Order: sequence, then structure tokens, then C-alpha cells
Amino acid sequence: MHIALGGIGTAFADANFRRYSVGAIISWLSFFIQTVAVAWLTWDLTHSTTWLAVIALLDAVPMSVLAPLGGIIADRHDRFRILMVAYSFATLQAALLAALAFSGTLTIERLGALTLLHGLVHAFSVPAQFGLLPRFVARDRLPSAIAVASAYSNLGFFLGPALAGWVILHFGVGVAFASNVVGYGIYFWSAALLQRLPEDKPPIASNRSIARDFIEGVQTIVGHRGIRALLALMTLGDALAAAVRQMLPAFSDRIFHSGVQGLSALLAGAGAGATLAALWLAQGGMRRVTSTRIIWAFLGFLAATLVLLTAGGLSMAVAAMVARGFCFEICRTALVALLQTSVSDAVRGRIMSTQFLLQQGARAAGVATIGWAATDWGLRGPLFWGVLLAALVWSAAFWSRHAVNAAFTVSTTVP
Repeated sequence: MHIALGGIGTAFADANFRRYSVGAIISWLSFFIQTVAVAWLTWDLTHSTTWLAVIALLDAVPMSVLAPLGGIIADRHDRFRILMVAYSFATLQAALLAALAFSGTLTIERLGALTLLHGLVHAFSVPAQFGLLPRFVARDRLPSAIAVASAYSNLGFFLGPALAGWVILHFGVGVAFASNVVGYGIYFWSAALLQRLPEDKPPIASNRSIARDFIEGVQTIVGHRGIRALLALMTLGDALAAAVRQMLPAFSDRIFHSGVQGLSALLAGAGAGATLAALWLAQGGMRRVTSTRIIWAFLGFLAATLVLLTAGGLSMAVAAMVARGFCFEICRTALVALLQTSVSDAVRGRIMSTQFLLQQGARAAGVATIGWAATDWGLRGPLFWGVLLAALVWSAAFWSRHAVNAAFTVSTTVP
């Protein structure tokens, strides 16, 4: 049985990872229920693609701007404590959303303000979260644990939208927001059970400036050809993926005439594909995490996006979302695993926060560009141009794929 499970069995052999899994699964489900509720409420209040873009930017921009600072703080201080404080504020944000929704006073302006708070909180939680598993899971089990943990987020992305559609239809967005408060509560309980590894040491106090620490992280990325190339490729991918995802309420309503049920089906399709991809990577362990696989999966992501844009009905669109989710999750999870196993713990927070900065910045730019262009030129046209641009960047990565792979093979840990 252990052989059949492969890396999945390796991950679950770790007691800390089993404890972490309880809270992670529940909190990811509730997180995506809230995410769908925010997107649908935005559309329901305004019926505006511009407002969909604005709400997305209010979430993404503070995360983009402050992510480098979050990474520096994560490298200088206890990441677990940072995460717990940040999640306390995230719980408060979800509670405020629920209270305003129940009282019938949640306007688009208040939704925007609370979305901004969400972005500010997660600018610090995400870099700290990237360093959480290395603190509690042994290094030989870490790649498998990362892949399985990614499956949890995608399980939430798969089941969360379906649950969100059902909850919104039967109980309203207030209950959807309240579910995230419960999810965070379960996560806090699970996190309290984690036991720190004996070899895990607190960060060494730094007397260097924040600017110097940031520059060191950037120099590490620039000096590694493999990391540099994959981050460039995924920056375009994140921009396109975020633009498509943020426009899905409009696609469901205007093109497929399916309302919130159609939105839930499209998001659930993407989540199902992503969950399968993460589990497939986890089962194979580190041998399936390669730069070459990321490059080929990116091509599959682009092809599936074209199918989505030309779909004549909801069924074909959902199938395309499954394929998109599968391919893009291979890219995303494999990149995170490569980064976390290719850099030392001393700079991990800064490397991962820089990756997060690029990701969030790309998402913000993609959503803003496509959202505003769609107002005048329709939903499909601007996205076609986005696919073309991403394909050009992919071509450059494809021709240099052997050099990129060699950069990760030569050194498994960048000091």
C-alpha cells in the first residue's frame, strides 16, 4: 500500500503533517467559499466587469506591494507566530463580512474596504506560510508534503465553489462568510497540536537594513538561471489565469446563461483538475517535479484556455476548466517545490515572497487589463491576445529548457 501511495504515503507518515492536514483541509474549503461569495456579490451588486477588476485589485495590490516586506519579516522572526497573528486578523475580516451581510448593510464600497484588509493581512501570512512546513516536516518528506498540501488548496478550489453556490442559493452570502470564520477556528486548533522539529532553529537576529535583505533575495533569484526563467514564464501564466478566473461570473451569466450555478461548476472543474494534478505530483514525489514538466504543462494550460474561450456551451467550458486546472497546478506546485528545495532556509522567505510578489503583481495587471478591455471589446477578444502573448514567452522558455533544467540539477540548494 505504501508503494502504491508513493509520495502521498511518505507525507502522511509524518505525524505533524497529519495534524496540519485537519485544519488545512477545512480552512481551504471555507476560504474558497468566501472567495466565491465575494466575486458573486460583487457581480450581483454592480453587474460590472470593471468592479470585478477593482475588487480583485484591492485584494492583490497590497499583497504585491507588501509581500517583499512580509518575506523579510518571515526570515527575521518566528514564521509560525507571524502566521497566527495574520490569521487572527483574517478571522476578524471574515467576521465583519458576515456581520454586514446579515445586517443587509454590505455595500460595494464596504466590500472593497474589507477586501483591501484581506490583501494587507495576507501580504504577511503568505511568506510565513511558505516556511511553515519546513519547520514541522522532515526534509526528506518535504517535497511530497508540499504537493499534498497543494492538493488541499485545490480540493478547496474544487469543492469550495460547489458548496458556495449551494450555500449562497439557500442561505445567502452571510452564511458563506461566516463559514470562513469557522474554518479559521479549526485551523487554529490544528496548528496548536503541531510539534516543532528538534533541528528547527529560530532565525538569527539581523542588524542589516530591510533594503539590504531585499536586495540579497533578488540577487539570489537573478543569479539562478532556472529560477529566473520559470518565474518569468509563470508571471505571464498567473496574469492570464487570474484574468480568466475573475471574469468567470460574467462568462457564466452573459455567455452560458447559467448564473451562480454555472460559476460554481466552472470553478469546481478547475479545482478538480488541480486536485488531481497535485495528488499525481505527490504520488510521484520529487522525481515528477522538474522544470521541463513545468514548461510542457504550461503549453497544455494555454491550449485548454483556448478551448474555454471557444466553448459553445457550459459542458465544454467545464471540461476545459478541468484541463486548465490540471496543467496549471502542475506548473504552480512544481515551481513551489523546486523553489523550496533549491534555496536555503535563510533566504526562503525572501525568495518565496518575491515569487508571491510577481504572482500577485501579474494577477493584478492581468485582471485590470482584461477587466477594463472587456468593457469595450467583449470578454473573449482581450483574453485571446493574452494567450498569444503568453505563448510567445513560452516559446523562449521552451528553447532554453535544457539550460533551465541543468541549473536546477547542478545545485539543489542555493546558499
